[in-house]
Amino acid sequence: MDLDDRNTRRRSALVGAGSLVLGTLALVVVLLGVDLGDEPAPDTLAPTTVPATTEPVPDTSPAIDYTPTVPPITPAKPTTTTMAPSTIPVDQRIIVASPNGVTTVTGSSSAPYASGEWAVVIDLRDGGVVAQRVWPGYGQLGDTAIHRIVDGVETVLIAPADPANQWIRLHDVVADGGSDKILYSVKNGLGFDQAFEELFLYDIATDTSQSLGIIGGWEDGPGRLSIGGDRIVGETFSQIESAPFVRRRDGTVVDPNIFGLAASYSDCSVCPKAFTIDEQGEHLVWVEDDLLVVTRVDSGERVAEVRMVEGLGRDVDSLDVSGSTVLVNAYDRNTGVLGRPYVYGFDGTSVQLPVVGSATFAR
Repeated sequence: MDLDDRNTRRRSALVGAGSLVLGTLALVVVLLGVDLGDEPAPDTLAPTTVPATTEPVPDTSPAIDYTPTVPPITPAKPTTTTMAPSTIPVDQRIIVASPNGVTTVTGSSSAPYASGEWAVVIDLRDGGVVAQRVWPGYGQLGDTAIHRIVDGVETVLIAPADPANQWIRLHDVVADGGSDKILYSVKNGLGFDQAFEELFLYDIATDTSQSLGIIGGWEDGPGRLSIGGDRIVGETFSQIESAPFVRRRDGTVVDPNIFGLAASYSDCSVCPKAFTIDEQGEHLVWVEDDLLVVTRVDSGERVAEVRMVEGLGRDVDSLDVSGSTVLVNAYDRNTGVLGRPYVYGFDGTSVQLPVVGSATFAR
């Protein structure tokens, strides 16, 4: 191969290489123009055509239940019960005694019933209420007569024969034999050898009293008692000891062990107390610290345990039970007097009344 042929081939190779380089540069410029240029708006993109179909698309999402539900109310402590859960009746009428008078409460509304200062008030089925101005301790002065109030008019039903040496305590009312009967007691005498307390059942229809026996002496006696069916229930005190009081109307003592209770308790602020029974004689209720305990009278079985407001148990004064609800009367620690009562259902629900005082269920 001569020199001219070699030069000719070299020039051809250089021209081909140059063309390749120029082509590559042109491609880079095009790509840079696409990558570095302004990004086009979405609506300038060519749409993608999807073939139309008439077949329905199945819904694979889980079904949603739009039925409204009410969350269950769970007591602070589990309730052991053999009965259907209950709720507090919104139309339950309650009567409250206080230094400001007698008030009736229905739901969240209240209305005055009678003026004056009253310590205890209980509803009567045949009209009006019975009430007491002073629920006396030993030797306490004041009007301890039991009054009946009808349409604002007061009459005295039961009064002490000797006000200087006798004190009456109004305990409860029970429907019996077609009429209301009042459970009350009379404390007599001041001395060690003279003092005793006797329990009576007063028949409003016949204006007569039946003695149910001696229930206290000089240094011992009952707190507030309740009557239901054939049972009379409460608590007795003797110096630093307290004891459940459960007996039949004929005076027969019922063993408290049937209900899991001791015969007595000594100087104990969290022990069982404030024992009460409903008018039908079906449920026996008491307080253990902050626990409200409900048992069946016929078997002693616990049917409900309800946790109350923390600290309330030590301040409880008295209870009242009707149906599946319990009234709790307790002292206000800030004032030292009875505060706003609580209403507890056997299911653990609760409300607080809008007024202060000592409350009982209307009959």
